[in-house]
Amino acid sequence: MMGMLNMYGPTITATEGEESRIYRKIATPSFNDRTHGSAWIESLGLTSALLKRWDSMKAPITQLNEDVARLTLQVISYVCFDRQMEWAEATGRQDNPPKGHSMSYREAISSMVDNIPTLFMVPPPVLSKKKGCKDRSSLMEHSDISPIDAHKKAKASYAEWQKYMEEMRDETSESLRRNGSRNDASILESFVQAGQTSTTDSKDAKISPAAVLGNIFVFIMAGYETSANTLTYAIALLACRPDLQKAMQADLDRILGDCPSSDWSYEADFPKILAGYVGAVMNETLRLYSVLPFFPKTTRETPKPFTFDGRDYTVPADTLILMNTSATHRNPKYWPAVVPIAGDGPPYPVSSFDLSRWLNKDKGISAFSPTPGSYVPFSDGPRACIGKRFAQAQFCAVMATIFKDYSVELAVDDSQAAEKGVSKSLWEKAKRNAEQELSTGVGFLMSLKMKGKIPLRLVKRGEEQSVV
Repeated sequence: MMGMLNMYGPTITATEGEESRIYRKIATPSFNDRTHGSAWIESLGLTSALLKRWDSMKAPITQLNEDVARLTLQVISYVCFDRQMEWAEATGRQDNPPKGHSMSYREAISSMVDNIPTLFMVPPPVLSKKKGCKDRSSLMEHSDISPIDAHKKAKASYAEWQKYMEEMRDETSESLRRNGSRNDASILESFVQAGQTSTTDSKDAKISPAAVLGNIFVFIMAGYETSANTLTYAIALLACRPDLQKAMQADLDRILGDCPSSDWSYEADFPKILAGYVGAVMNETLRLYSVLPFFPKTTRETPKPFTFDGRDYTVPADTLILMNTSATHRNPKYWPAVVPIAGDGPPYPVSSFDLSRWLNKDKGISAFSPTPGSYVPFSDGPRACIGKRFAQAQFCAVMATIFKDYSVELAVDDSQAAEKGVSKSLWEKAKRNAEQELSTGVGFLMSLKMKGKIPLRLVKRGEEQSVV
């Protein structure tokens, strides 16, 4: 079921047993305090640039997910893959492809992710003229045969992103040849070096060339797409709940005072922000919108005994088990039942968005530890997400930078709003529309993603529109 992620080669996510453990051994050392601190610093700077662009637009924000995805892609690309990107809108330049490419770096990976279902389901011979094209790895060598535009776009995005990864691999390989390896190697360097290991008695893990590309793809895709979706949900939920937004801003004032974001410290400030309201927003958003709505597991060839409520059971060998994370995170045994509010539909994300469950009411700091197994946004056990701390640092940096000096509101179409405030009826209408997008407007591609748009406004704190 996870095999669709092996688009370019085997990956840490979609392999089992010793092979997966080798990839994990290669990747884990790169996720350290240096990497997390770099993600923090890069996120602070890029979010400040994004705020300047939003502020200069003087118009509703209608491309929230796209803008945030551009930001998270730049962070993961720079910190983990030594790829410096330019923010085209911020610099006033077009997002043009470089020489030798028909798509920009950002367009290639975004299009590749969007077209994974097509590439996974359509047989390679349909996408290529030559009979020798038996798998996706040889798609670049053949011209199109399918007349369907979606097939042509899928093949083009696949080929373009492969070229970018091969360039990254080759440039890194040459750098390693000239300068040797570093103790604090990036994840790109770690996988490229592992792919170059030639001695059978080396302590370094030896992996195939396809596995180098496969893991570059899966780490970049997972590192930007999932983070962008979580940030999008968090910002939209806070726009629907201005009371919680104000409480979070007050907490940021308490932690950061008047210190500018350029002086915020990963070592000193990040742990406090994570333990406060911003961390609660992240935890509650991930409870409502887990990256994957289910985790596929299997017993493989060995039956698995377990005990539940005092009774012994055995799951037979070769049994597929789908753990429903969305249901797990709403189980009333561990999470209080929701009382729906008007306009909010199943699964009632706005009604259920409750930060207090994560906070000590007296001190406003993290005080809640969920029952083991009842909260698994980053999975759990030996296959838990090794990028968890990276994602937390990025989330806290982005949210703190936005909401320390700004508020995010629902964009209400009211010509009289500037003089008299927003009419309650129009604000309620905008909120109902947002609630619908946050519930029935969510779909699953490679992760849970909002399919529609929620128009938002960015305003300086203290200049929020009143509802009258």
